[in-house]
Amino acid sequence: MKKLFLLLLCTTTLIAQKSELVYENIFLTPVKSSENLLVEGIKRHNQKYHSKGKTTASLYSVLIGQHSGQYVWLNGPMELAEYDNMPDSAHMENWQKNIRIHVTSEKVKMAKLNWEASYTPPAWGSPNYILWRTFKIKHNMDSYNMILGAVTKIGKALKEMDAPNPRRVYESVFRSEDRSDITLVYPFKSFSRFSKSNGLPQDFQSKYDKINGPGAFKKEVGDVITKHANGWHDEVLMLIK
Repeated sequence: MKKLFLLLLCTTTLIAQKSELVYENIFLTPVKSSENLLVEGIKRHNQKYHSKGKTTASLYSVLIGQHSGQYVWLNGPMELAEYDNMPDSAHMENWQKNIRIHVTSEKVKMAKLNWEASYTPPAWGSPNYILWRTFKIKHNMDSYNMILGAVTKIGKALKEMDAPNPRRVYESVFRSEDRSDITLVYPFKSFSRFSKSNGLPQDFQSKYDKINGPGAFKKEVGDVITKHANGWHDEVLMLIK
């Protein structure tokens, strides 16, 4: 677990930033009558097969958003080549025994960290909560790169202003049906953070314009998102184990 948080939040070397960093996310819909057994089963499975190495796993509960009431099993960080080493029969039998019998559905998503678009302050710590903000990108030829460009500019502005909180950018490895393929990840420690802001620092727009020129935020971010995305949605996750 410590390894996962260090890779997710702490400053890394230039060499590490050039490396491929991928997470496997499995959304689990629990059988409500055995939800506690599911959580305990995941803990046992993770301890046996995912407690060290590149495929270190953790469990989050979705508190708010379209997957609320579900869990997210987060496996990584890894390289895509690790996926070639599929679990053996004993591993899958353990998953069936401890997890699959206690869920009604499993949905898998592979997400790859975009280092250039992301921002992490020098020191921050380990949070219990994560905000996921996912864009629904239009199917136009250039919309994906336009949205990615906008969120990359936000990351550069956060670095320029020495923002106190991290923000990571993940891209879907495989395209989703509704193009929900770019997700901003905001770890946070208290819900009070959202009393005066929506994830970004308070007065971010005016600070962005101070760095990039008057009206820059509207032109480079607001107008781009309006034109190239069919909105976005937020989800809040809480660390279980």
